[in-house]
Amino acid sequence: MTGNYSASTNTGTITASYQNDSTAAITARVYFVITEDSLYHLDPNGHAWHNNLARDMLPDQNGELVTITPGQVIDISRNFTIDASWNEDKCYIVTWIQADAPSRNVYQAGEVKVMDLVGIEENTLTRVPQSYITLLNNPCSSSNIRFALNVRQGTSYRIEIFDAIGRKIKQYNGMTSNEKEILSCDLSHLQHNRTNAGVYFYRFTSSVHQANGKVIVR
Repeated sequence: MTGNYSASTNTGTITASYQNDSTAAITARVYFVITEDSLYHLDPNGHAWHNNLARDMLPDQNGELVTITPGQVIDISRNFTIDASWNEDKCYIVTWIQADAPSRNVYQAGEVKVMDLVGIEENTLTRVPQSYITLLNNPCSSSNIRFALNVRQGTSYRIEIFDAIGRKIKQYNGMTSNEKEILSCDLSHLQHNRTNAGVYFYRFTSSVHQANGKVIVR
């Protein structure tokens, strides 16, 4: 998920990329919803604080019906507005792709905090080709994910790895000692998590670079 948000106008754009890694076409609906956390309201059951409250569907609750052929990637964008009565620091945008009845299968999903979108498309952050970070072994085992970094020596960076529904499961912080480096990541011993075979995603961020991609774990 990528996009931008202007805190001065309370408006922004969100784009989600969906990829079909199966051998058959998938027909399903893509949904977007703005949610808000930490809302205080004492309900009849005595619950006072509420999270993940749906504030707005983009554009509505019907979603958008799409068909994705095997290996195809589609990008879907939505414009959004954060109402002045909402706490933008507690707002998130959630997206998922789900089959209609009877299966109702959810194929992929993701979440991003609205305030994390502030400024990410300004000129101070240059989106770079994926060659700045490359997966050397994909598919790979969970204990040996190898990234090749090709950035300026002395660059501070962060690599975040997310599962298929957008939860961050690992983060690496470092600084390059050479222009070209190899970084090995191990997801086989995550605390409170079990790394299953499947599709994961990574995000590489430095002061002037941002790139993302997909990791397939055998």
